[in-house]
Amino acid sequence: MNLKLPLTLAILFTSPLIWAVNHTAAVIETMSTGGYTYAKVMQNEKEFWIAGPTAKLEAGDIIRFDEQMEMANFTSKSLKRTFNSLMFVGRITQGSDNVANAKSAFSHPKTEEPKTTAPVAKVSKAVDGYTVAELFSRKDELNNRAVKVHGQVVKVSKQIMKKEWIHIQDGTGTADTNDIIFLAKTSTIKVGDIVLASGNLVTNRDFGMGYKYEVIVEGASFEVDK
Repeated sequence: MNLKLPLTLAILFTSPLIWAVNHTAAVIETMSTGGYTYAKVMQNEKEFWIAGPTAKLEAGDIIRFDEQMEMANFTSKSLKRTFNSLMFVGRITQGSDNVANAKSAFSHPKTEEPKTTAPVAKVSKAVDGYTVAELFSRKDELNNRAVKVHGQVVKVSKQIMKKEWIHIQDGTGTADTNDIIFLAKTSTIKVGDIVLASGNLVTNRDFGMGYKYEVIVEGASFEVDK
């Protein structure tokens, strides 16, 4: 790496006179070393790495930053890692300046595992439990109540907004009422697992940034069928 680069970066990071492109993105992973913060981010379904002044970030955060320059095959000596492409930014700010920009950072919680392509075969209803279709048809009655569903995991989205988004189907319901999301802090659930999912049903849940759900289950836990 050119010895003049640290000075150049310091000028880039601190100068308000340098033209910059503004971005809003979601943090996927992050680390800080050598006075800089590195973050893998996602914007409009595109993933890339940025580096800027030290900032306290966590996976799932929505951030704003000003693009200053991009370098190919950049090696960080402190990380002992070479980035195919690294965008250097002048500042990193928590949050979004408006809802439209925040929503554009990612169109939907990112799927880490593929959704099953074949329709889910009907799974037996849990004792003292509900079908997926019943969670929707009886949502007002079940609002803020503990529920459990026996079904198949069809989609897993990890650590988006600091939560795991587990989609479950059991073969009941129509296009709009056959898939229910269970939110958990963490899980080891995989697509294809048959599980007994438990949690607290909530209606009209609005997370902001366009993420509003008619029915969702929070505080989830899972038991996998043996």
